[in-house]
Amino acid sequence: MRASFEDPPPDPDWADADSYADWVLAGARTFAGSIPVDESRVRSVARVVHARSHDPAAAGNHWLVVADDDEGAEDQQPLDVRRITAPTLVIHGSQDPLFPLPHGRALADAVPGATWLEVPGMGHEVPPPPTWDLVVPALLRHTAEPAT
Repeated sequence: MRASFEDPPPDPDWADADSYADWVLAGARTFAGSIPVDESRVRSVARVVHARSHDPAAAGNHWLVVADDDEGAEDQQPLDVRRITAPTLVIHGSQDPLFPLPHGRALADAVPGATWLEVPGMGHEVPPPPTWDLVVPALLRHTAEPAT
């Protein structure tokens, strides 16, 4: 993972759905845990996303949040997660290569009343289909109307 940050792959040809799908797949491999990446599914979803996107290149904007531009920094306040009042479900992969498990646990502990869900084998990714039997019921419980 460190190598992917130090020497990132080149951007895809944003106009080409297959090039975009290759780029998405490379990212999926980098951030996955031990659950195998379903390459055909990732490529298929990437092609659908590409087809419906007005500007596929916007997918490469994640690094804007870590830019070196300090303009306006004096007006920015850090987020204090202890002030979150919305019901919060923290879903974290046990094999997240970007934010190891203790990071997710610390977030869940810091947000008042948060619910914690550790997903075995998942990396830093949208929960893949093999995890849905665990994740979907947790989401349904979390979003269910409270009993009156």
